[in-house]
Amino acid sequence: MRLSRILPAVMIAAVLSLAGEVSASAHVVFCMYDPPIQVVTPGGHYLSVNNTIYLPPNERHVADHFAATATTTADGHGGTLIHVHVNVASGVSSAHVVSSVQRFQVSSAGGGSGGTVVSLDLDVPSA
Repeated sequence: MRLSRILPAVMIAAVLSLAGEVSASAHVVFCMYDPPIQVVTPGGHYLSVNNTIYLPPNERHVADHFAATATTTADGHGGTLIHVHVNVASGVSSAHVVSSVQRFQVSSAGGGSGGTVVSLDLDVPSA
């Protein structure tokens, strides 16, 4: 009788202790959100381009030194092609950049090291 009560409790404790050892990805990279870049489409509509920059944790002190710009052109199909340029801060070993326009669920990703420019293109439908 006593074993039937103890055995499930031991199994639950073992599962919970294993679950506590799972590491999260936050320990691997540091994520930084740049302020959105406001762009105007050739049709006169305003869009926000969000940039997320992933860095190694020991390089997050340079996270404020990333400059991002964006320009727009017509894509020839009634939509807009957005060219995003992110300057990776000097001294960064590697950075992963994701640019997106949430309104149209469009994103593009790329990477680079310190002193390089990551160029991404987003093709959004007519706004």
